[in-house]
Amino acid sequence: MSKTVIDGIIKDWGERLHYSPVKGSKGRNIRSGGTTRAAKPAPPSGPATKEKVARTAKKTAEVMVKISGGGKNMKHIKAHMDYISRNGEVEIEDENGDIHQGMEAVRDVRDSWAKGKIGIPYEGEKRKEAFNIVLSMPPGTDRQAVKDAAREFAKQEFGNHQYVFAAHDDEKHPHVHLAVKAVGNDGIRLNPRKGDLQFWREQFAEKLRDQGIEANATPRRARGVVQKAEKQAVRHIDAEFERGKRQEPARVTRARKRDAEAEVTTGKKRANPAQDNISAARKDTQKAYGQIARALATGEAEDKQIALNIVRLVQTMPPVVTKHEALVQSLHGTGGKLAGREAEPKQPKRQEQGRAKPDDEQTR
Repeated sequence: MSKTVIDGIIKDWGERLHYSPVKGSKGRNIRSGGTTRAAKPAPPSGPATKEKVARTAKKTAEVMVKISGGGKNMKHIKAHMDYISRNGEVEIEDENGDIHQGMEAVRDVRDSWAKGKIGIPYEGEKRKEAFNIVLSMPPGTDRQAVKDAAREFAKQEFGNHQYVFAAHDDEKHPHVHLAVKAVGNDGIRLNPRKGDLQFWREQFAEKLRDQGIEANATPRRARGVVQKAEKQAVRHIDAEFERGKRQEPARVTRARKRDAEAEVTTGKKRANPAQDNISAARKDTQKAYGQIARALATGEAEDKQIALNIVRLVQTMPPVVTKHEALVQSLHGTGGKLAGREAEPKQPKRQEQGRAKPDDEQTR
């Protein structure tokens, strides 16, 4: 099979794995009232898709990009800037590359946001005036490279906005907090959606690779991951419950527990409308990887190795088990009841570098 044919097969089936870049969302022009849409990225070539497949097959570390919140007024923004600067002790860098350290310097940055061409009120919650973004990699990743990649990412994606970022070194996972003013210098307001987050992940991974760091940004489906990462607020509440600081876990956690206990007690399986789609998605993923592996197996030695890695990836994918099913399975071994502060079971982990999952900020 020729290289051109192999590349064509990889491109076709790679798109079915959702490897194609996503399309940006609309942003509102608050000056004219009109909207603009981010340019749609060009579809990836066969070689580019092959590189991503190769990274995925060898379980390259996945980047984490998350919107952790956003201020609706300067009071909120002040609190966040104080947090990421550790009350002035950690330096923050702005869109011009200027470094600010100390409470007075941080205050000057806030004043420039509040009194710019399009100001921000000190109080009131009419709309989001800033977006707080977290960029992270797994423990062991070079911290300076992560910071440098974050700088280039911010410059590329938010070059027309005021922003500041700070690298934190007090966690095992290197991560950067990026605060972006919602309204750009051209009056266009950021309107990030799920697709934008995936696109940002891809761009951040690219900037890391430019720094010599192996990084990947694939959707869960391409890695065989079924369960979504828990929302930050839910994890925070559950963690406080485990530490005895709350009387009960998060509402969604309690609901899962009730549903699982009811299924074990009554023997009536809880209907999951998404189950068929989840199973079908896994089959589609396995089929796509099978086609790609067969094509690569006809190529040169490097292609054959990628094909072998793909086979291993598919063989080691975790079972298609939802959070509810995992909880039910654990309950069968405890007489149908969970102990008061027993942790909710997690999906079995694969032996891979995987995505970073910081204790305080995952999407994740």
